[in-house]
Amino acid sequence: SSTKSHEHYLDVVPELPWEKVGGQEQALQAIKDAIELPLLHVDLFKKFQHATPKGFLLYGPPGCGKTLIGKATAYNLTKQLREKTGAEMREYFMHVKGPEILNMWVGESERMVREIFATAREKRREGFMPFLFIDEAESILGTRRASRYSNILSTLVPMFCSEMDGIDSLNDVVIILASNRADLIDPAILRPGRIDRKIKVNRPNKQGARDIYRIYLTDDLPYDGALTKESAAIGEAIDRLIDRLIENQFARRDENKFLEVTLRSGRKDVLYRSDLLSGAIIASIVERAKAIAIKRAIATQQEEGIREDDLRLAVNAEYTENDIFPPSDVIEEWLKLIDYDPENVVKIAPVKPMSDSRSRASSGVI
Repeated sequence: SSTKSHEHYLDVVPELPWEKVGGQEQALQAIKDAIELPLLHVDLFKKFQHATPKGFLLYGPPGCGKTLIGKATAYNLTKQLREKTGAEMREYFMHVKGPEILNMWVGESERMVREIFATAREKRREGFMPFLFIDEAESILGTRRASRYSNILSTLVPMFCSEMDGIDSLNDVVIILASNRADLIDPAILRPGRIDRKIKVNRPNKQGARDIYRIYLTDDLPYDGALTKESAAIGEAIDRLIDRLIENQFARRDENKFLEVTLRSGRKDVLYRSDLLSGAIIASIVERAKAIAIKRAIATQQEEGIREDDLRLAVNAEYTENDIFPPSDVIEEWLKLIDYDPENVVKIAPVKPMSDSRSRASSGVI
């Protein structure tokens, strides 16, 4: 059956209340307005004859929590529907990676899309609340000119539209598209009555970064004695540590310069480390700091905890070694990461030399 062949799209949704998504208050509020309200207040929306979208598009740079937000939406909506209706309902989260669907065999991509929608409808009949999350949506729902698979997209996009038009409402299936390049998605997909809510997932500002660090630097982790002496309450000591870390990371100093962007007008913009910060980078920084503390504990054979220096070293390592950043100055790759109109950018170059391994890797690309 179609369900069996598409079980590999099923993704586990952990317990994920909205509070666990740090630094994205605006995006979460937009989702609640677009999706939560129509699902929880059906009669009111009918009374006002107010059109509801079939889903929404999450767009923004990678690593900023689009997948996490998708899963949090599934978790919270299903939980609220359970509480409202009293029915035993569980979410069915289908995580589809766009490029996996592209197949050069004639008709194969279309068949896969049909089966994915058929699975979602089948799961709804079984009492699940289906969520269809399509990652890298521009790869299968892009404008025909934007892809080398233009012959496939010319049939795939209209077919996806007709499948969407066959969905009555959010009560049947919630469609969530995610993209780093929303400008490449076919406008036919983003029309009213289809996916007409576009929600920007921004990079975290100072407060957002603080919130995300606090999610990962929990009170129950081992910390260095010098930190724990700072304050009677461990939570306060961690908050102060994060404040210092954020001030350092967001400082407009030479050592924090990261990229130079040359625009068509001739203007040159300098981007700093904080301009490329994301939830994924913060999570990775904390993991690197833990690894440094663990190695020290093994070497000294003593009780060790996370130090402020561990986190500072981890920040530097993250920006020189992280695979999120392209290993060269290929504009196309960097455009996915920076918030610029692609039409206006003529050159992108790292400000500082990268680590030896990365510069060696990049020399083979250019």
